[in-house]
Amino acid sequence: MNVRELKALGVDVNFEKENIHTLTAEGEMLLSLIAAVAENESVTMSENVQWGLRRKYEAGSVKSIPLGKCLGYRKDKHGNLDIVEEEAVIVRRIYQSFLDGMSITEIAADLESEGIRSDQGNTVWSLSSIRKILRNELNKGDFLFQKTYNQDPLTKKRIKNRGELPKYYLEGSHQGIVDPEIWACVQQEIQKQEAYCKAHNITRYHHHNEENPLSSRITCATCGSTFMLLRSKRTGDEGRAYWRCSNFLGKRGKPIEGRTFTPLPRPLTSKVPESSPRRYYREKKRKLPSPRQMLCTDIQVPAKKADKAFMRAWNLIIGHGLRYAASYREMARDGKDELTRYRAGEMARLMEERGRSKEFDYDLSLRVLDHIEVTADGKLAVIFLTGTRVTV
Repeated sequence: MNVRELKALGVDVNFEKENIHTLTAEGEMLLSLIAAVAENESVTMSENVQWGLRRKYEAGSVKSIPLGKCLGYRKDKHGNLDIVEEEAVIVRRIYQSFLDGMSITEIAADLESEGIRSDQGNTVWSLSSIRKILRNELNKGDFLFQKTYNQDPLTKKRIKNRGELPKYYLEGSHQGIVDPEIWACVQQEIQKQEAYCKAHNITRYHHHNEENPLSSRITCATCGSTFMLLRSKRTGDEGRAYWRCSNFLGKRGKPIEGRTFTPLPRPLTSKVPESSPRRYYREKKRKLPSPRQMLCTDIQVPAKKADKAFMRAWNLIIGHGLRYAASYREMARDGKDELTRYRAGEMARLMEERGRSKEFDYDLSLRVLDHIEVTADGKLAVIFLTGTRVTV
């Protein structure tokens, strides 16, 4: 409880040294003056400290890095960063798991299942902490100074620096936990996933799991939306699983030029026996649908067909292994960016390691498959993470 609250309750506080009584007008005025002077001194001191820190940032002083709790690093007695190898193993694992196709949610669940503790010492991993690890340039041996700053020297509230103050980037400031190329691969993969979500109108990239391995990974070449796995409720066809463009939900299917489509007639719902003359009359007299402009939402892909398309495409690449392997080795050496080179190297390695597959391999799909595109004529084009496109 502060002096103001005590005064509101009618309690007089007597400062003997200054001879101030808070309930008197004179005491109130003197107290306000003293508080103003103290506040000004605090602000001045804070500004001096901040000025000193910024000069250190400009000079690239490693000792001025505000480490806090950071998985994989500790400061020694001289202020230098040292790698804690027991924790660094966890950081490298998180990076590799992400590049192997695991979602942040799956990575967190995997770590929790083994009782591995986070940088805060918790056995429960927040998704934000894993995102921070994946994006933190500290892990590759660099540091960006002044990402946040104190908005108010009195409240000490820190906010993100969105250009209000200059930032200083120091390369090679310390030994990195992960290779700079791996760090760059992860950043490019994050950007790629964000671009995929935007292009295909989805809010989350990792909808797929072992039970539904191709969820959000089948796209419509006509409208760009993803396909949904549905089950038929049609009489006589109940339970059939198939993929359909998700734009059917809002009846926003786009027309496919040069193609027509005739919908199936509605099934007769009458319980009249098949042999009954009444049923025969109904079937003869009912109005059948007329042909119309075909929409992308009219295309249905049997559930197992998509799984088989991926395996056929993979086995086709294995069948032409010499040609594809040579191409991937060249790409791994001369690719346009770190992620392209990494994906090409992994593809060549997995071709040699895995060989042909007889059934759908979820782990393999995470490592090599980008998505499957359904063309206007209903064919399936399998696009791999290397950019290789195989239509089956």
